[in-house]
Parts: sequence; C-alpha cells; structure tokens
Amino acid sequence: MCGKRWILDNKTLLREYIKKYRYFSLNNVVQSIGIKRCVAIKYLQLFKSEKIVFSAGRGFYTSEGREFIYPKISRVIKIRQLIIKEFPNLDFIIWNTLYFQPYYHHQQTHNITVVEVEYDGIQSVVEIISRFYRNVITESKRKLCTSEFDITNDPIIVRPFIRRSPRDGNEPRLEKMLVDIYIINYKYKIMADVDFWELWRSLFSLYRIDFSKLIDYAVGRRNMRVLISQLIDNAGLKEVIFDSKYDLLSNMTRKKGGRCRDGKTRHKTVGIIEKRNTI
Repeated sequence: MCGKRWILDNKTLLREYIKKYRYFSLNNVVQSIGIKRCVAIKYLQLFKSEKIVFSAGRGFYTSEGREFIYPKISRVIKIRQLIIKEFPNLDFIIWNTLYFQPYYHHQQTHNITVVEVEYDGIQSVVEIISRFYRNVITESKRKLCTSEFDITNDPIIVRPFIRRSPRDGNEPRLEKMLVDIYIINYKYKIMADVDFWELWRSLFSLYRIDFSKLIDYAVGRRNMRVLISQLIDNAGLKEVIFDSKYDLLSNMTRKKGGRCRDGKTRHKTVGIIEKRNTI
C-alpha cells in the first residue's frame, strides 16, 4: 500500500510540475522533484499519450498543445500550384511573411514571399513566376539581393532549397520560419528589432515550438550562437532553459564525435557552433 501511494505521489508531483512550467527537460524533472529517471520517463510517456505534455525536442517537453495554423494566402496558393503544375518533380518550400500578420505589434503594410527550390531549378522557377508576378529576385549564399530588394514592392525571393528544413510538405514549420525571418530581418531590416522580438514572444506564448528542430536548423543556417543568445535575452526563454544557455545548447545539439587532446569527447555540433557564428 505504501509503495502504491508513493507512486501516486510521484505522479501528482510531476503533474503539478507540468502545470508550473510550459517547457522543461527530463533532467529538470529528475532534479527538481527528486524522483528516479525511469519513473519520470514512465509518467512523461503516460502524459504524452494523454495529450497532457508534448515533445519539445530531444529530452525537452512542453504542456503547450497548440500548433501554428497556416493562413490561406492567395499569392502563396497560386505560386505553389504554378510550380507543381510546371515542375511536378521539383522539391520546394513556399511561405509568406503575411503568415505572421495577426501577431505583429505594428501591422506590416508590405510582405515577402519566400520560395526555396532545388539549386538546378532556381532559374526555371524564377522565369515561370516572373510571367505572372513582378519583383521576382534571386538570392544565393554568395549573392544577396540587397540592391534589388524593396519591401514596398512586395518582393518574391527565390533562393536555394535548404536541406533538413523543418517542414510539412511544401509548408515550412514554425521553427524554420522563426529562424528565417530573423535572418531576413538582419539582412533587409523589414521591421524594427523591438517589433521582431514582440512577434517572437507572441508566437512563443501561443504555440508549441520544437527547440531541437529550431536549433538544428539554426546551426545549418550558420546563425546558432547569435540567434539563440538573442532569443534567451529578448524572447523570454529563460523559463525554458532555467537560465542555462549551455544546458540548452549541449542537450539539444549533442552528437557523437571524436576525442580531444585532453581525452574528452568532442561533439561535432559544438564545433559547428563555434565556427558558424556569423550571419
């Protein structure tokens, strides 16, 4: 009987902990509640099956169940249909900054459509879109379109497809769009920094974010250190990581690597973080 009551107490403690924190890690649960790791895993799996908690990345969980809903933007729909019709085998992603219109602190008068396609298909896609729309510009790793870019023209940016982008078919996931709009704003200054962080805080407060996907993608975009550091400082993420930048990075980006000279394991992703700290 005593053992049964102890198990029930653990479950109750964990349930109360989940109510207190929107995001948390398995390690946080074990350390804060003082229960065995296997017990914590057992009940977290149970709560996941009951839709009480959800995965927020490797070893991280959230009580936030709402997911971002894509609005229907006519330009996105028409361009998507056009690409599928003309290039049925081409892999691509498309979205528009109007997706975030309800969440901007100050409403944005103009918008950007972003189309990512396989490298060999960029020119063909630019040509076909240009038949129906003006202000179609190309961006590449070596060439920004700053001289051609004018937000007041509602431009369409066609750029190389980025592998391992978080997405659902041709739709980018919220994690990808948050990283991308950060980079777009850095390059082209489409909004004030204060408005960007208000947007981030608004989306973070409303929808579930998978931080593994966000961080892995940020690593691929070479914006890991700058982006995550600013998110922690400006977007209210301290509640997620409990004031520990290192724990968030190491827990969610750790991969197998070789040995350093001091005998310690070197993680490949950590090396990437150190090198890819430029926009």
